[in-house]
Amino acid sequence: MPTAIETFAAAQNAFQDTIDAGISGLTGDIKFLNDTIAQLQASAGQISPSDQALLDSLEARAKSAADRVAALDALTPPVVPVP
Repeated sequence: MPTAIETFAAAQNAFQDTIDAGISGLTGDIKFLNDTIAQLQASAGQISPSDQALLDSLEARAKSAADRVAALDALTPPVVPVP
């Protein structure tokens, strides 16, 4: 039978695995959005109002994802110093 510490450690490791997977997914989303924004910004010619709206929505979505990653990072408990 596992101890309370072992049970907690197993649950914490599972939680960290979930967080890591979420961060990896958001990191990929942010890269895709930033690459798309860069591609749109580098296109030649006038930007149509609909293209500008698309660009604005992509920028907002990338910022939102980055803000969520920062908020998630802020929730991570600090490292406990080893005596």
